[in-house]
Amino acid sequence: MNWNRPVVRALLAGLWLPLLVLNCQKLEQQAPAVPRVAILQDKPQEWAESLKSGFMAGLKEQGLTPDKDIIVVARSANGDPQALSTIADSFVQGDYKAIYALGTQTTQEVFNRTKTKSILFGAVTDPVAAGFYRGDLKSPLGNITGTQDLWPYGAQFDLLKRLLPNAKRIGIIYNSGEVNSRVSVEAIRSEAKARGYTLEERAVTSEAEVQPAVAALLTKGIDLLFIPADNTAQTSSPTIIALCNQAKVPVFTGISGIVEGGALATVGCNYYELGKVNARQVVEIVRNKKQARDLPVDSARKGDVYINAATAQRLGITVPDDVLKSAVHVYR
Repeated sequence: MNWNRPVVRALLAGLWLPLLVLNCQKLEQQAPAVPRVAILQDKPQEWAESLKSGFMAGLKEQGLTPDKDIIVVARSANGDPQALSTIADSFVQGDYKAIYALGTQTTQEVFNRTKTKSILFGAVTDPVAAGFYRGDLKSPLGNITGTQDLWPYGAQFDLLKRLLPNAKRIGIIYNSGEVNSRVSVEAIRSEAKARGYTLEERAVTSEAEVQPAVAALLTKGIDLLFIPADNTAQTSSPTIIALCNQAKVPVFTGISGIVEGGALATVGCNYYELGKVNARQVVEIVRNKKQARDLPVDSARKGDVYINAATAQRLGITVPDDVLKSAVHVYR
């Protein structure tokens, strides 16, 4: 029989190609899928970017190489409430081992949609007041855990006293609708009362109300303005600093990025290190098959001092040498 070689090759290909495809499909089914983790944030903010950076660095420290051992999908709503809801829906419905939500409001968006999928929150000031736990941090109301960004308020007021020993009247601006803000403001009230300061408060409901609120505080003769753990006030920090600079009133806060932007100083939570703590939590879920609810809520171990020496000089404030030496960063 005279076999035509091209015909033979075609016949053999027809026989082996289906077998090759079948074997490849079997290998794909046997190969473990790379776990996916979602990151959701409301809008670009310095503390949130630091959380994400620390989180990615923490994954590497734990031996997980992004895109190889773990796939991280990060999305921001850019301050759009509808976009935040839409992205939260897609993450909850998607194939993710965990959803890492940055901040209280973002976590609430995710938590309201699922009580079974593992949720990690980053930088939630009071998880109980936010509705994630009942009574204490040992009673989760869903499959959730994360990190707290409790500011070291006592240390902040100690630093404030060193830098502004003659200050008597403190102004504070906040959004009364934010859970994290209410917790922060209460802590500031407590410290101010214990140390004999007069606290002048202005509540706002949007960024558009910040400028007139600051102007009203300045008419009260405040000696400094304190920006609390409040997203509205923090996002409006350039406006607040500009107005206070014109009046020669220093601004104090708990966010290093706001100090870099012109506030006087802070003893702040290290959000980069906080992100690393969240990375260790997600590794427990992805690698060790833990449920989020079984992991304890954690926090960063220390507060960091940040000083803006240029602002201090502009306002005629002398920063003691020992304070400068203790600072993690001095902006000049």
